[in-house]
Amino acid sequence: IDSEFLDVSVPERAFRVESYRSRGKVSKSLDASLRTYFINRCDFVNPTPKDDEVSDINQVSDRTFLAKATPGVLELYSSVIAKVLSRTGPVIVSDELPSGEHRVVIGYRQRSTQGYFSALSDLYHYYSMFSSRKYVEQFSNGVTIISMYLDLAKHAKRLAAGSGSSSNSSSSTGSPVLTASGAPVSIDDSVNQIKREASLLFCIPNTPFQTLFKTGELSVQETVYGYVVWIFAQHFLNRLGSEYATLVDILDPSDPADVEVLSKLKKRLRQETFTRELILDIMLRHRELLKDLYAHFANTHYVQADAPTSVADHLASRLQDDLHVSLSMQRLQDKAPLSTEDLRVKITRVTTNDHDAMVMRALLDFNEHVLKTNFYQPTKVALSFRMDTGFLPAIEYPTKPYGLFLVVGNEFRGFHVRFQDVARGGIRIVRSRNPEAFSINQRTLFDENYSLA
Repeated sequence: IDSEFLDVSVPERAFRVESYRSRGKVSKSLDASLRTYFINRCDFVNPTPKDDEVSDINQVSDRTFLAKATPGVLELYSSVIAKVLSRTGPVIVSDELPSGEHRVVIGYRQRSTQGYFSALSDLYHYYSMFSSRKYVEQFSNGVTIISMYLDLAKHAKRLAAGSGSSSNSSSSTGSPVLTASGAPVSIDDSVNQIKREASLLFCIPNTPFQTLFKTGELSVQETVYGYVVWIFAQHFLNRLGSEYATLVDILDPSDPADVEVLSKLKKRLRQETFTRELILDIMLRHRELLKDLYAHFANTHYVQADAPTSVADHLASRLQDDLHVSLSMQRLQDKAPLSTEDLRVKITRVTTNDHDAMVMRALLDFNEHVLKTNFYQPTKVALSFRMDTGFLPAIEYPTKPYGLFLVVGNEFRGFHVRFQDVARGGIRIVRSRNPEAFSINQRTLFDENYSLA
């Protein structure tokens, strides 16, 4: 549905979706519900709105949607559309209905993400929730709105109705239904967490770690973090070795022939020593280490681990204690994160060969050199990381950049590199004709950026 209808929807050719889940079961012997999807091509009231018509829901809507929508839905959608048109990221709102269901409404610009509809299903299933109905509405002003009507699954309701237990528990899929303290998860907690993580999924809805997310082995944050550090390792894992350094000393850097030999050798070593597939395989085999590395990253950029040192800090700490702690925060509080040295020791102890250890240490290097990030900001269209350039090997990059940013989005990755506080430059976009060309182009992305800068 995503790839054939939703991802390709534009005002000239858009598709709307209605999905319903049966209240009863398929049969007495099978404890499963039936879900149906109805997909229709949009018939807009005004296919080419202009000026004030762009924000008029009665002008930009599909005729079937207008015929079915209640005044309350029209008012809600009109408000979401106005916000989407005024920003670049997603707009996420929710409310509780008289039936006890929670409605989550997400608006965004068409073709600004891919695979998002199915990724959202994985997200609410992770938090032991189900949707009784879902709608995807398209508008001729270029806006898409997804509505999900959510409730807790039966096993989660039983826990919420009970007294909980003193130890953590999980559903059959591994997704959390208890908080770190052992208390049952409320529907409000789950919905709030879904709203938080829907923003993260909007940036990167699908990754090679998606299966581990579906089975509950990794959370959304751990999955997206794994994808980012996988990209980092592809670009910056030092694969040249001491032999290359010796060769650099022997050859003449002023001789074009020697420089060409070094360049070809460097490219070959990078492509053949640690391939993208090998790095991914190592990370998947050491998923527990990956979770430890994420906790180490989050402890710096999300969890305030330091004790308050001033009156203002004490007041802020008290206020934070009074506010409800999110489920992602509770997961991190479940066990103390390892220090950098403890992680180095654990990597050495757990990995079985030098290649595995090198890859996992490269992920730790990422953590150690991230200065700031928007990873935990609620509204974003891509992930950005400002890096301390100390991890760049001098043999490959003799001049250290002043500033280095890694940016990762749904369909792209990129770098910003500059060698002064203020440096003129431009944007270079490398478009690939097919996946094979993309694989080739991404290998030299940073080196090309570095050389241009």
